[in-house]
Amino acid sequence: MWLYDFLLSFDLKGLFLFLFIFILIADFIKHRNPPNYPPGPPGLPIVGNFFSMGSKHPHHYFTKLANVYGNVFSVRLGGEKMVFVTGYKMLKESILTQAENFVDRPHSPMFDRICKGGSVGLFMSNGETWKKQRRFALSTLRTLGLGKSLMEQSICEEIRYLQEEMEKEKGEPFSTAGLFNNAVSNIICQMVMGKRYEYSDHNFQTMLTNLSEVIRLEGSIWALLYESFPNVMNYLPGPHNKLFSYFIDLQDFMNQELQRHKKDLDHSNPRDYIDTFLIEMKNHKDTDLGFTDPNLIMCSLDMFMAGTETTANTLQWALVYLINNPEIQEKVQVEIDGVIGQSRQPTMADRPNMPYTDAVIHEIQRMGNIVPLNGLKVAAKDTTLGGYFIPKGTSIMPMLTSVLFDKDEWETPDTFNPGHFLDAEGKFVRKEAHLPFSAGKRMCLGEGLAKMELFLFLVGLLQKFSFTVPDGVELSTEGVTGVTRVPHPFKVHAKSRTAQLINTGAERRRIAFFSICSPVLLLCSMMRGYHLFLWLDLRGLLLLSITALLLLYFLNKKDPPNFPPGPPALPFLGNVFSIEAKQPHIYLTKLADVYGNVFCIRLGRHKTVFLSGWKMVKEALVTQADNFVDRPYSPMVNRIYSGNSAGLFFSNGKVWRRQRHFAMAMLRTFGLAKSSTERSICGESQHLQEEMEKEEGKLFDPVPLLNSAVANIISQIVFGRRFDYSDHDFQSMLKNLAEIAYLEGSIWALLYDACPALMKHLPGPHNGIFSNSKSLEASIRREIERHKLDLNPSDPRDYIDTFLIEEKHNRRSEQGFEEGNLALCCLDLFMAGSETTSKTLQWGLIYLIKNPHIQEKVQAEIDGVIGQSRQPTMADRPNMPYTDAVIHEIQRIGNIVPLNGLRVAAKDTTLGGYFIPKGTSVMPNLTSVLFDKTEWETPDTFNPGHFLDAEGKFVRREAFLPFSAGKRACLGEGLARMELFLFFVNLFQKFRLSTLEGVELRTEGITGATRTPYPFKIYAKAR
Repeated sequence: MWLYDFLLSFDLKGLFLFLFIFILIADFIKHRNPPNYPPGPPGLPIVGNFFSMGSKHPHHYFTKLANVYGNVFSVRLGGEKMVFVTGYKMLKESILTQAENFVDRPHSPMFDRICKGGSVGLFMSNGETWKKQRRFALSTLRTLGLGKSLMEQSICEEIRYLQEEMEKEKGEPFSTAGLFNNAVSNIICQMVMGKRYEYSDHNFQTMLTNLSEVIRLEGSIWALLYESFPNVMNYLPGPHNKLFSYFIDLQDFMNQELQRHKKDLDHSNPRDYIDTFLIEMKNHKDTDLGFTDPNLIMCSLDMFMAGTETTANTLQWALVYLINNPEIQEKVQVEIDGVIGQSRQPTMADRPNMPYTDAVIHEIQRMGNIVPLNGLKVAAKDTTLGGYFIPKGTSIMPMLTSVLFDKDEWETPDTFNPGHFLDAEGKFVRKEAHLPFSAGKRMCLGEGLAKMELFLFLVGLLQKFSFTVPDGVELSTEGVTGVTRVPHPFKVHAKSRTAQLINTGAERRRIAFFSICSPVLLLCSMMRGYHLFLWLDLRGLLLLSITALLLLYFLNKKDPPNFPPGPPALPFLGNVFSIEAKQPHIYLTKLADVYGNVFCIRLGRHKTVFLSGWKMVKEALVTQADNFVDRPYSPMVNRIYSGNSAGLFFSNGKVWRRQRHFAMAMLRTFGLAKSSTERSICGESQHLQEEMEKEEGKLFDPVPLLNSAVANIISQIVFGRRFDYSDHDFQSMLKNLAEIAYLEGSIWALLYDACPALMKHLPGPHNGIFSNSKSLEASIRREIERHKLDLNPSDPRDYIDTFLIEEKHNRRSEQGFEEGNLALCCLDLFMAGSETTSKTLQWGLIYLIKNPHIQEKVQAEIDGVIGQSRQPTMADRPNMPYTDAVIHEIQRIGNIVPLNGLRVAAKDTTLGGYFIPKGTSVMPNLTSVLFDKTEWETPDTFNPGHFLDAEGKFVRREAFLPFSAGKRACLGEGLARMELFLFFVNLFQKFRLSTLEGVELRTEGITGATRTPYPFKIYAKAR
């Protein structure tokens, strides 16, 4: 009664207000998270996070959330909470380690309506029904030929039909999507229905169209809306209603096949899956294991969806990536010709002999990312994931995109790189994080069939055709996302390779003809020139020579059409004397303001294209990574390395790839991913602290101590030992390193590369590059000789030992395993592993001394998380977001490598709308990325908030590239991150750092290859 009287006391407006507040409170109470529940973005009442999610590519939105909230986070979609699991390690934990707990599917209103509350097929069933139906399907597929030569023959026969259809196009552009759907679907048709269809069959084409539409709509925002608000969406118009009408048509099609099978069923001779299912039905009349007509229809449709869409779309992506990377397509065809030839079809027995092709197929599956999310799972009991509490009944989404692009598992996750699946010897390597078919108890049951189809179809097609697109067309790799990820529509030319071989022969004959005629023409020209010179006097000859040189210069330096613009240059010298010698990166940044993010300058004889801004640098280093992976020729480097294999930094091609893979493997082996390196860094931190304590709070220069401490970490990995800070040879090496780093980035190095023939005979600071390099190389060679004396091939101690062992196995391989290159690789590891990290720590001291309130806040976090009684560990970092943000901001504003290593275009391409010819040197300007005004809120200010969200949690930023990006990203990035955190926290845990009162520490720096602070002194007072 009191409630009735209370409501009567309201007017209509008040009643609505009361109801609104009541609904909000009820929604809050119902969806309140239990303690230690995974974090996630704040959601609106009733609708949750619906309007935050991108409808075109939801997996991109969820990937960004993982960067903010970690590998286990929650999202609310309408009335349902969903926990997302990302990254290989966490996904493995959920679907393998806790497989029994996350095997069932959650309730789905959409499937309830499709199945009318009845049987739900193979994909959405649970419990004993699912177990029995999955076992039955796997058994039947094996019986009908999965993994046998019978199925192989069926696929090869279908390949012939597909090739004939492509030949009918006669090299004209056409869409392959329909043909791939037809061919792949016919394989599953033969297993489920015992027959194949003609590509022109109307009913068959209607079924395929309906299948594609169902899969597109099931992954759309409309399906999510229906799942969240079924009682509302049932009565609203929209594309979601088409989903149900398409399903009815598909069920009718399958029911017609079912009735046809019943009429001529032979119990002693089942022809296909439907026959076998009908026979099994009689043995399970009184069970609830799903052996019914409606469930047979649903199971058959599930097999069609899984067996058609995914494989056909993978073949579509294969064409996209092979057309975008013609050199990879050619390499696959060379392997096909060498193993199979043109006279027979491929077989599965060929696959072990075709490692490169196998690697390409696996990389297509990874980059194609056919199923960006995964099937939802539901927690069968209360459990924990990633330290968070997951209550029973919670929906879990293991996100496959996060695994296939996991930066901890793949060297170049965002780049199409078949090398992910090849070892140093070119043999195929399986990767645990390759999960296009998911994993665990719910992994795709047709995985074996799909692998067979992909290999045979792709090899069969590339054996007969070369695929290209019309001139000027660039195939998009973005895709259209539903349940599966489909390429944007495209057309291709399929050119017969037989015709190409004939044309190649004609071209060879033409070249042979001109090679005979060219010397005769050259001789005639020389005779005419000789008579001209006899006619001129000395002054005329000099004038003619100067005119000819200038004419040749302008003809040689003439820019091709649509080449990037740039400042005017002097003949022969170019823009060398326009560049500001002290801060060249600032001059180049100013040029970008005038000429745009892609511009060209001339350094002596050579043109260099500079790239500025995050988007343009990303385009070159990541999107076009394969085209800009090599280094250009450098006279200075050639002199330093004496024509050898050029170490790790300046090598190219197979030598570079092999040496980089080897170095990365050795870094991992000798501690990069192990606690041993963590212990080494903490041990070195104690030595560093002891040296600082010796100063007894007096003013001192910290640079030599920081240089020694950081260099000792890479020393232990390369040489297997640390050096005392007073060791004369060690200090000489560090001094030489610092000199080289400065001079290599100076105007003198530019002058040498621009005019080497002149500069090699002139005095100047550039000669210090070569003398310091020789001194360093001599020191390293002494270490190599020391290692040879007590080398134990069965127990390598460090990088040098392992290289020497590998050298014996690769003496004739031309992969850089030679003693001269070992010294150069060690030199590169020392440069990368000491100079950059030491400089970053120096900038860290400067910025925290200049900002004492930030230093105090870091120390408060250290005291709260670690205290004073123990040393920090890497396990502390996730609990120290502010300190992590400060370190990242030091790296950004410290700008240790202002420019980057030069790259060279491997083929003609475009950047920012400009034409970049093959062989052009390209310089990505990292300064322009780290200070990009479109990416950073306050780019010119030291602001740790750049890396913190509103709640104070650490946030990764895409434009944070102190280690560069792409295939040439710093291979010691993981080690550097570990060193920076542990050294930094150890120092500020023990000392309060300051400088002389009234002294203002400079932040402009001295620029060489690295950017170094001006000399400074500090007080280190024990806390």
